[in-house]
Amino acid sequence: MFGLQLVDTYELVTFRRVIRTMAVGCAVALSCYVLNTAMCAISGMSVNTWARSGAPVLEETAKAIYVFWLIRSNRVGFMVDAAICGFAVGAGFAVMENVFYLFSFSGIGMLTYVVRGLGTAMMHGGATAIFGIISRNRAEIRGSSRLSVFMPGLAIATVIHLLYNQPTLPPTVSAGVFLLILPVVLCLIFWRSEKALEKWLGTKLDKDIDLLQMIATDTFSASPVGSYLRSLESTFPSKTLGDMLCYLQLSAELSARSKGDLLRREMGFPVVADEELLSQLKERRFLESRIGRAGKLALAPLLGSSHLDVWEIHQLQQGVGNTGDVR
Repeated sequence: MFGLQLVDTYELVTFRRVIRTMAVGCAVALSCYVLNTAMCAISGMSVNTWARSGAPVLEETAKAIYVFWLIRSNRVGFMVDAAICGFAVGAGFAVMENVFYLFSFSGIGMLTYVVRGLGTAMMHGGATAIFGIISRNRAEIRGSSRLSVFMPGLAIATVIHLLYNQPTLPPTVSAGVFLLILPVVLCLIFWRSEKALEKWLGTKLDKDIDLLQMIATDTFSASPVGSYLRSLESTFPSKTLGDMLCYLQLSAELSARSKGDLLRREMGFPVVADEELLSQLKERRFLESRIGRAGKLALAPLLGSSHLDVWEIHQLQQGVGNTGDVR
């Protein structure tokens, strides 16, 4: 899982988030242990029967909830960070499950325990990563984060888990299959996601710079953006229009800065938060409250309101997380 971070050249997911996400996975595993025990008692099924039929559905749903929240709240922007966060949840879950195996099956040999643990970790991490990848991709294509968007990814993750828990193949063979297939799938995802990120960076950065240049010159009032703002004079008071222009300029500056930070990370340069960024984010929140929801909707054609536009602000907020609260 940390290997995924090493090939994430844009450092979309911080080390701190990975650790936090693994901790969430550990907590999910403890909750599922309690729920699985209760379901076995209620249904009257044996532990083995429940493990092959009911547990995969329960556990994949529980692991998916956190990734679902990350995507719904635009805290992951691309398939690559959805994959890393999904794998981290699964890895944390597998850690707790392997601890349980260690104390419950103390009589098994070390080789069997290692194979079981490795296979379990790859299955849990891979299944939840695939859920995150499919869900992030579908949410982007459909432009929606409704619950139905996430169901195909959850179904595929559950099927993977169900197949893994069937006694058809020996544990060594199952682990080998996951070790061979999963790295190939994730490499393809990383390649596709980085291509999409590069395209977005180039296109959106040019748009941000063009907008800032127009605002800074005397030609702004005659530009399409200036004409659009003038068309809102009958809808908004002049004071609110002034705040909207400031919000537009500040949002474009922050958007350009976010993309610049990504490019610096990709080239290996450190990105350090500063007081100016903190001040800009606070000012943006203040202007946002001044123009209201109607003002934001009116500016959406100029700034964009996709999940990536929201995501890059989250990225900047994370960068100043230790400096102050901007939420």
